[in-house]
Amino acid sequence: MIEAIPAMASVLADLQSLASAATAPASTAAPPTLDLTGIDDTPAPSFSQILQSALGGVDDSIAQAGAAAQAFSAGDQSIPLSDVMVSLEQANMGLQMASGVRDKVVAAYSNIMNMQV
Repeated sequence: MIEAIPAMASVLADLQSLASAATAPASTAAPPTLDLTGIDDTPAPSFSQILQSALGGVDDSIAQAGAAAQAFSAGDQSIPLSDVMVSLEQANMGLQMASGVRDKVVAAYSNIMNMQV
């Protein structure tokens, strides 16, 4: 799940910059340029692949937290309560972040669809 957090943050930052560029008034300043240093020729993963892996990470963390909570409630003494609580909170935060990204994607889609051509 840790690899998914930077990927989702990057997607969110890209969407926010696109939304602000779409709503910002036109200026006479030069458009920003892309910094391509350090980029090799390997193809970048598609948006759907990044989103699928991020959601898979969230799903895995939820499954692990559920399994830890179930094992603890069944009486497994090898799992401390603090580990169960931390894993449940991590799963909760991952789910909240995924929900926030979903809301931002839907808002960006709505903004694009409402643009006048």
